[in-house]
Order: sequence, then C-alpha cells, then structure tokens
Amino acid sequence: MWPANKIKRLWRGRGHGVHSPFAYRFITNVLRLKGSYYATSELEHMPDPRWHTLLFRLVCEFEPERMVMHDASPTERRAVALADSRVRIEKGSARGIAVMRSAKGEVTAFRDVRDASGDWPGKVVGMPSGMTFTDGVMGVTVERPDLPRQDFEIDFRL
Repeated sequence: MWPANKIKRLWRGRGHGVHSPFAYRFITNVLRLKGSYYATSELEHMPDPRWHTLLFRLVCEFEPERMVMHDASPTERRAVALADSRVRIEKGSARGIAVMRSAKGEVTAFRDVRDASGDWPGKVVGMPSGMTFTDGVMGVTVERPDLPRQDFEIDFRL
C-alpha cells in the first residue's frame, strides 16, 4: 500500500485539487509538462538531467535577465544558455541554489532540499507571500506579492 503523502503528491502533481490558477499552470506546464523541448535530448545527457531540465524550464518560464548561482558548472551554464543565451549568471554564496529575478517575480530553485547546509526551511518559513513546490528532493519557491502563501508537495517528473 502507498503512503498517503505519496498519493497526495501524485494527485497534486497532475494539478488535481490545486485551486490557484498560477499554481495549476506552473505545475502542469512547467514542472510536469509531458512534451519535450527543443533542448530535451541535450539536457538528458547532462550529469544531472532533472536539475538541468528544471533550470532550463524555469528560465523559459520566468525570462530572467540574470541568475545568481555559486560556482555554476559548465553544464548548468549550458542549460541556462539553451533556454536564453542573454541570461547573465553571477556568483552567489549558496551551493545548489539558483536565484532568478524578473518582472514575473523572484524564483529560487534548490537542487536538494534535504541538504542540511541548504536554506530550504529558512526560505519557506520566511516567505510572506508566494508559493513553494517540492518533490522531496528538489524545490522551487516563487515569491510574488500577488500570490497567496501556499506550499505544494508534488512529483515534478522532469
């Protein structure tokens, strides 16, 4: 028998029970999009295809001018450049975290929310408005003043 949180994660991961139009579209069109992008084959051959695909999709969705990452690897830079070659990547202080700021809000992607040195719990608790999405391994926060404060546990299926 499956644990209740696994069933809920699968259910929500398909957009069921998600009432926010933003969250529904973000889950179904960014995190769980079934189709492939023009860069899918290249992303699948990178060292961590789930992480690189997440970076790629977030850049496509939020169109940031710049990103902040700690020691971005060549493959991370390539994944971002495949989405938009104009994005500037600047050096940040936290490992495994990518921060994007654009007119569509501030988005933070966490490579591993289980990492004790990461700041996932602090980020989630400190958000006054916006939404968080996690699959238990990776996590995404979207901070926007027009979004209600909500947390979603879903399967990304990237």
